[in-house]
Amino acid sequence: MNSSQDPNSCFKKSNVARGGGLHRVLCMQGGDDDSSYAKNSEAPASAISLCRPLLLTTIESMKIFFRNEEEAESLRVADLGCATGYNTLATVDMVVEALRQRYINQCGFEPEFEAFFSDLPSNDFNSLFRSLSNIGILSDNKRKQYYAAGVPGSFYGRLFPRRKLHVAVSLSALHWLSQIPDGVLDKRSAAWNKGRVWIDGAKKEVVEAYAKQSEKDLEDFLKCRKEEIVQGGMLFLLMGGRPASQQPDNQLSDPDSRAKHPFTTSLDQAWQDLINEGMIDEETRDGFNIPAYMRSTEEVERAIRRCGGFEIERMEYSRIVEHSQEKQKQWMIDPISFGKAKANLLRATLGPIIEAHLGPYLSHQLFIRFQNRVSSDISLLHKTCFYGVIVACAIRK
Repeated sequence: MNSSQDPNSCFKKSNVARGGGLHRVLCMQGGDDDSSYAKNSEAPASAISLCRPLLLTTIESMKIFFRNEEEAESLRVADLGCATGYNTLATVDMVVEALRQRYINQCGFEPEFEAFFSDLPSNDFNSLFRSLSNIGILSDNKRKQYYAAGVPGSFYGRLFPRRKLHVAVSLSALHWLSQIPDGVLDKRSAAWNKGRVWIDGAKKEVVEAYAKQSEKDLEDFLKCRKEEIVQGGMLFLLMGGRPASQQPDNQLSDPDSRAKHPFTTSLDQAWQDLINEGMIDEETRDGFNIPAYMRSTEEVERAIRRCGGFEIERMEYSRIVEHSQEKQKQWMIDPISFGKAKANLLRATLGPIIEAHLGPYLSHQLFIRFQNRVSSDISLLHKTCFYGVIVACAIRK
């Protein structure tokens, strides 16, 4: 069936990924069903656990801003690119509690805290706010651990007044770009990414266009945080990445990860299935690209030093496994459930932007074909997918 004949299809020929359109649809899948980000964020949770010791160590060495209760203002913490679910609340709770204990132990009092949860307006803030209503009460049963607020907007622009924040964290968000480079979607350009939906393994011109967009985005992000964070405040970053030795056309760490990653082979095959079945044309597929770029440690360090105003305390690259060994064993027994799980993961991360491009009917058909592709490829169950992550901690000078 051609997409134009289906009443449920709302494919838009104008690419939402261009210019300012992406911010209206780029978000993790909201809600709390099986395809929600809240139910499919095991890998980000593992990454947060990995960086927890470094985050807590840096908090212990931070500047003390207020020495007594009389002069104390509130300490302000921001989670940039917060999404929804347990991970964002657990991270802010951890930061606030570590700071609270430090002030109690070293200064004899606890300041008040403000926590700002920021993401694009398309984020499911309703689910987040419902979760916030369950913030724990302190033992004296008098007040919450922090006063919370939502801040909608792109972290590639200013979000707060000057010298407002004491701690800013961005976890598993900065690898998402502000837009797809125009040339990647233009068939007249050498950077046209024909026949693919992502950068990994793409030709030189595509890779260069993505890298240039990534460089600009990270520069914009850092310039804004330089204005917003107080002297002595902390910027803590966790993002998808790659080691310094790895070229940008090789976004993933090894062949097994490339085969099993939800953005790569099986997804390209699912798009081709829709073309082969006459449900979409090649132009529709070529008009979609995933707005993600895994930076190298060298690229991140260079951007921070070029921005100025920050002292890098620590930066490291690590790899985390996509899922637990227990799940791997379960899926070996039931490959169909493996396909469903991978499709849910894909929906959780790309569902909103794919639906904005294809409409609800065709996006559903794409995910079904992706699920079928994964379920039928038994070799994937014998591979291990690793996600590379970069952890960077910097202090505002």
